[in-house]
Amino acid sequence: MTLVDSKKAGGTRWGAVALGWAVAVFAGLLVSPVLRILYASFSEPPVERGELTATLVVISLVAGFLSYLIGGYVAARVAGYSGGKHGSLSAVLGLIAGLILAAVLGMFGVVFAEGAALPPVGFGLASAALLAGFVLFLINLFGGFVGGKLGEPLSAGATEK
Repeated sequence: MTLVDSKKAGGTRWGAVALGWAVAVFAGLLVSPVLRILYASFSEPPVERGELTATLVVISLVAGFLSYLIGGYVAARVAGYSGGKHGSLSAVLGLIAGLILAAVLGMFGVVFAEGAALPPVGFGLASAALLAGFVLFLINLFGGFVGGKLGEPLSAGATEK
């Protein structure tokens, strides 16, 4: 008995990708504040609200990785095949949704950074933010791929226990 239908194996189940992205967003809403609270409780001196440090950037990267790891896992389990692809596509869907949201908010002159609305910024800060966003996307993509691989069902050649 094969566990993967060969007709489906080449396609993409977009419902699974969308669910993986939604789970990643929800996981991010839970994981990020927990990591920030843990950091704030162990940091000396205490971090002021709104203060951006290298450690907080690393925490954001770890939170994104963990969120898409969970979302990629869910996408792979729901899809039932091609887990790495479905997990990665959940991160791509997140990028597309973020770009659309940024474009819509940009039309109103609103830019968000670290959850706070800011006025539009100059090119120097914007280019650094683009680079940071690109690195964050790559880490999210990797998290989605790894989560998808972890959530991939047994292949047709594997034995069940």
